[in-house]
Amino acid sequence: MSDRDCPHSRQSGPIVWLAGKFLPVEQAAVSPLDRGFLYGDGVFETMRCERGWVFYLEDHVQRLFGSLRELRIAPPVHLDWRSLIAGLVARNVLDDAVASVKIVVTRGIAPGYGLPPAAAPTVCVTAQPYHPPEAAIYQRGWRLKVFESGFSPPLSKYKSLNYLYFLMARQDALDADADEAVIIDPGGHVAETSAGSILARTADRWWTPASPYQLSGITLRQVARFLAEQGHVVERRTATRQDLLAAETVWVLNSLLGVMPVYAISGAAISNPAADEAAQMRRRLFSRPGQW
Repeated sequence: MSDRDCPHSRQSGPIVWLAGKFLPVEQAAVSPLDRGFLYGDGVFETMRCERGWVFYLEDHVQRLFGSLRELRIAPPVHLDWRSLIAGLVARNVLDDAVASVKIVVTRGIAPGYGLPPAAAPTVCVTAQPYHPPEAAIYQRGWRLKVFESGFSPPLSKYKSLNYLYFLMARQDALDADADEAVIIDPGGHVAETSAGSILARTADRWWTPASPYQLSGITLRQVARFLAEQGHVVERRTATRQDLLAAETVWVLNSLLGVMPVYAISGAAISNPAADEAAQMRRRLFSRPGQW
């Protein structure tokens, strides 16, 4: 009898993959000396999985490994990510659901400061149910708020575990009855949102903010490709908040959400949220290969 068929493998609580083993979450433990715990010394990737299929897995793994190389963290090699995630999703009884799959890699245990080499990274993979926004929310769109306290940190180009600044920005937006925060970089230019990329349209020209303080967006890259097939070029441009407020269309993009239209930013209305166009892009994003 395989682990997948074993009745004990389908427990009431979540199952995680940690350091090479599938474990009930209550049995999973990380050392208090792990640098991810001590310093946020690690990176992560969050992906959307539907009926056991992880969208753009190779792109996420490539971005993960790129960040690990830059931060001098030993990459976890020789892992069959798709098989590992399929097993994890099955053990969590998410085969027929939409799930959020997260890979977390920390430096592990290593003495000293700086970015010391470690014997082995700590690798953890989780899978949890994901409930996308209701259709009415996608149709109406989100309201954004520009976060005015500080600016995007230097590690913004990595999906680092040093994530507290972005959580503060999101909370600031929620406190103002908005859905998401716009992040401004140290030069005073628009970078991204607290958890996604920004795509905008002005005078029928699509563009995305250009900043050295932003994460390279996987969903943004895919949507730009779809737009290119329709004859549109997505321009990267340095943008002020006034440029963003003047746009006729603004979308927020990330791997779980897909494409969310925006109807207002810090009290200013966006004239054409283009919810139907955004819905078409979501359908393409979340189609299995060969479906579209």
